[in-house]
Amino acid sequence: MSLRPRAHIHLDHIVENWQIIRSGLNGGQCAAVLKADAYGHGLSRVGDALHQNGCQHFFVAYGFEGEELRRQIGPHSVIYVLNGPDRNEEHLYRQFALTPVINSSPQFQILVDWLQTNGKLARGYALNFDTGMNRLGLPGDDAGQLSDAVRGREPDLIMSHLACADDATHELNTTQLARLTAIQDAFPDIPVSFANSDGTLLGNAFNLQLARAGIGLFGGGLQAQRAGIRPGLTLEAPILQLRMAAAGETVGYGATRMLAQETLIATVALGYGDGFPRAASNRGFAVIDDIRCPIIGRVSMDLTTIDVTQARPLARTGVFVQFLGDRADLEEQAACAGTIGYELTTGLKSRVERLYL
Repeated sequence: MSLRPRAHIHLDHIVENWQIIRSGLNGGQCAAVLKADAYGHGLSRVGDALHQNGCQHFFVAYGFEGEELRRQIGPHSVIYVLNGPDRNEEHLYRQFALTPVINSSPQFQILVDWLQTNGKLARGYALNFDTGMNRLGLPGDDAGQLSDAVRGREPDLIMSHLACADDATHELNTTQLARLTAIQDAFPDIPVSFANSDGTLLGNAFNLQLARAGIGLFGGGLQAQRAGIRPGLTLEAPILQLRMAAAGETVGYGATRMLAQETLIATVALGYGDGFPRAASNRGFAVIDDIRCPIIGRVSMDLTTIDVTQARPLARTGVFVQFLGDRADLEEQAACAGTIGYELTTGLKSRVERLYL
């Protein structure tokens, strides 16, 4: 038996989650956002599973991620690179038929130089406009000028990004939509991408021609509340040792937890060296069968201690306990650690063994 923590990657869940999200788009297409190693689930394996089941549009953050994905899924799908091109990457975009997302004037100039020197890119390019995020994106006021500049070499996609999609009542959502609508007027007949995973729940006005599903594919965000959406992974780790500690004793570094009563403590092979956050100390939880076992004491580099008093006799050396999965909700665990589900899955280190199902 391996004593390593392990993550069971549920490829069937991820595909089904994508299908559920796509089914709510009223005919629009649904892309898969697979940056950061598919949010920690494995870029090549997840990309291949989605591609085999009909996904034809993918987004990554960097060109090297696009190269890896292209090698896995073959030549036919569209792979957008969200962070845009570097001047030295032209060979990468051409050899692997990647679609650069243009976010700034310098990136637009890189694109112009590439087109003037070597002609069209195999898969074209996208223009990303900032409509209120104040992060990456071209100024919306420049849409008309840019439309004139690219006449005859129009983009394949216009896109923007919602800042507050997780709050359906936030007024910035409708403000951004109005700004994007004005930008659309400068690029008639060009497909538009706006909604992310949570954004697809705001309604058809936000979905447009291409939605971009990210964390929702893996059972996170508001999509987790939809019927049929399931976790993309199950994170579990084995119990290494059990000990009974008396009332008044303390647990872990810094003695941050004093026991109010006699407690059965399980020491588990998972820590911040594996990517499980130290901020979950005295706040997070694990699950044995359906019994919730609170984390007590500090999460250390390789080990976490949990109170398994209520889980006797199920708690035994060698038993794997769940930290994320169908009984340990991703967003709830993240909230316990003061973070979000994105950080928990993307933060899992290579010490966590990936097992693909």
